[in-house]
Amino acid sequence: MTTGHRPRGLSAVAQHAGVSVSLASRVLNGDSTLRVRDETRERVVAAARELHYVPHGAARALRLSRAGAIGLVVHDVSNPIHAGIIRGAQEAASAAGQVLLLAEAPELAANNAVLDQLLGDGRIDGLLWQGSGFDFDDALSTRAAERLPTLLVNSRPRAGLPAVRLADEDAAGVAVDHLVALGHRDIGYLGGRAGSDLSDRRQSGWRTALQRHGLPVRRKWIVEQDWNSEAGHAAMSKLISGTQRPTAVFVANVVVSVGALAAAREAGVRVPEDLSVIGLHDAWFVAHGSPPLTTVRLPLQAMGRRAVELVLSGAKAEPGGHLLSDPPPELVVRRSTASPG
Repeated sequence: MTTGHRPRGLSAVAQHAGVSVSLASRVLNGDSTLRVRDETRERVVAAARELHYVPHGAARALRLSRAGAIGLVVHDVSNPIHAGIIRGAQEAASAAGQVLLLAEAPELAANNAVLDQLLGDGRIDGLLWQGSGFDFDDALSTRAAERLPTLLVNSRPRAGLPAVRLADEDAAGVAVDHLVALGHRDIGYLGGRAGSDLSDRRQSGWRTALQRHGLPVRRKWIVEQDWNSEAGHAAMSKLISGTQRPTAVFVANVVVSVGALAAAREAGVRVPEDLSVIGLHDAWFVAHGSPPLTTVRLPLQAMGRRAVELVLSGAKAEPGGHLLSDPPPELVVRRSTASPG
């Protein structure tokens, strides 16, 4: 009689997940050409984790890697939005017999020696870079790509680098459609860092949706600051200080929304009676805010998994990037939106 966990073979993983052996192999090997439903992919990954499946080390070392590690660079490891990306990347890395190494972009930008240490001597087999619109994001990710496979996360391709992104434009459209259905005609936009790919895409989706409904795009109701709650507070303060203000606002993410809601509360602007607020992405804490925040949920965890699969398979840059549109954006209605007062 043996004790502990004994690694199981690929056929056991496939049987446990209810798929063919070839499909399980393609999922766990990060085949970028594979088209499969996210729930099926998740079932295979979960089965591999539950059965403690370990890919054949020698074969994978020859075909995929030398170090057995993938790097993930984000701008703030404490950001709750990044948690979903990190979790998904960790799942996919584990399923592929890799470990995930986490680093913060500002630290790498401030210390070239640390970046060289991360990239050098075969420490990692590939790098995922989640940028935030800073100049050094392009410079450092391009530098990394000269030495090992590098993929941009939640971005369109830049500087010839491959990228994976979510349907941010569609998500902004879902938010505007919800507000219009409630009767709003004056809808503002609070973005992140001006000129960043993320804020541009979300603003583009907001603009397109307003135009589709025949509603005006007012420049004075577009305020872009940064991706933190302090910036959200400053942006909302500026928006509601004007002589005319919108009856509703779409906020580029939930972290920015926290500061925006606080600024409205401090100014005596009631949400949703005076101003409806809807944010992009979802997080556990916004369901318990004052008021609970209406959001549009996007599959961050699935994007983290897909990013690892793409970088391990050596994916190349495609026009527009690798778009993850399944599952589509999901509206989560809470108490921060209502018909205009």
